[in-house]
Amino acid sequence: MIFKNKIINKFWRFSCSFQLGIPVIAMIAITLAWGTIIESRFDAFAAKKIVYDSWLMWGAMSLLVYNLSVVVMDRWPWQYKHYPFMTVHAGIILIIFGGFVTSRYGLDGQMLININGKNNMVSIGQTDLVVYATFDGDKYAKVANKEVDFFNNTPSLQKPFVLELGNDKIEILEYAKYARLQNKIKATSELSAGASVRFQLMNANVKQVEQLTQSKKNKLASFNFGPAKVHLGEVPHRSILFENEIYLTPVDSEKIRYTIFNKNTKKTKNAGAVKTKSTGFIKIGQVVSTGWMGLELRILDYLPRAREEYEVTSLESPNPLTTSAIKIRHQNIEKWLALNDMVKLFGATSAYLLSYQNRRIDLGFDLKLQQFEVQRYQGTMRAMEYSSKVQAVSPSLQIEQTISMNEPLKFMGYTIYQASFQEDEQTRQPIASIFSINRDPGRWIKYLGSLVFSLGIIWLFYQRRKRPTNI
Repeated sequence: MIFKNKIINKFWRFSCSFQLGIPVIAMIAITLAWGTIIESRFDAFAAKKIVYDSWLMWGAMSLLVYNLSVVVMDRWPWQYKHYPFMTVHAGIILIIFGGFVTSRYGLDGQMLININGKNNMVSIGQTDLVVYATFDGDKYAKVANKEVDFFNNTPSLQKPFVLELGNDKIEILEYAKYARLQNKIKATSELSAGASVRFQLMNANVKQVEQLTQSKKNKLASFNFGPAKVHLGEVPHRSILFENEIYLTPVDSEKIRYTIFNKNTKKTKNAGAVKTKSTGFIKIGQVVSTGWMGLELRILDYLPRAREEYEVTSLESPNPLTTSAIKIRHQNIEKWLALNDMVKLFGATSAYLLSYQNRRIDLGFDLKLQQFEVQRYQGTMRAMEYSSKVQAVSPSLQIEQTISMNEPLKFMGYTIYQASFQEDEQTRQPIASIFSINRDPGRWIKYLGSLVFSLGIIWLFYQRRKRPTNI
């Protein structure tokens, strides 16, 4: 093509020249290399945020599509010899367009399902701040749901992120990309706060130290020791008891009432009555015998009103124990909130539940985990192979299949992969299966682009072979 306007013609010639094409291809190659380095240094999420979803990557891809399109249009009027060349360019454009469709409309998330449980919600990488409020202390209603990207738009003390709640507000002061969290129990004067007890169960062979903290006053907190259960809170009314249990009930700022039950206790003639092994009062440092297996109970620390908070250490790179976290301020009170956790805040006339969470999307069908199997390397607890027998149920379709590490389930446009599993920290027995859920609406476009590109390459090679050569 030739334009009469010299400026337009010069710009057109540059747009379809190697002077634009080669630098653009070099830019894409450098960006991809940068993404590989970021992913190896941090993780795939960081590489996606910093590189693959950046304006630099999509700008370079857009320039490449523009350059390829102009090169094709510059050949007008097209001749037969141009078709292989145009086919190759069309294939590349289709592949890029398919990637854009997947990035814009696709889904890539995770789902956790307990054994014999079901789930229909998938958790994706996008994060939200969700606030529920109550004005009567009973029913909570959602009052705010804000999409946030603190990874790329990090708040600071000088420029906090502010979430307006009518006459109230919540400020986000800091963001830790890779936070190592440690629970700390602190004394508080809040009247609604529960108690916290640090105790020890011991005999000649056992020395177990644990901390129990009530999430709020009068709410039971429990720990399963195996031979027995230990509870912090009021003793509930019951007609008969089947387990060894200890109830620690706060009395005042110093004393705790203990109530010890024995699983061999018989129900008395008086219906509803329960025999107790022993009951009494105990203070910090004192010891009481439980009567089982020679176990003794010692109180190591006691706070009549306490709250559980995170102590955060920000790291430069991730590890299996890190997560992201935000530091919030409300009513001049500052505290840390971890990703997918919730904190309760109190205003002048209302109470709030603030959640910083991955967005959860309804798949439109239930996935039930019927059975989970894991094979381990001989002599170790390291997993060698694991699989999940699932049932996918929608209003119009139902299917059963075993999902293993190399055999995904395809259902209603989603591909469900076996990603990992969760196990009990004490028994090391599996308790839940973790699936990777993927939807790729641009896949067929990328496959079509790959096919068109391959045919174009073959056609171009065949055309060059037919050209006459000088002898």
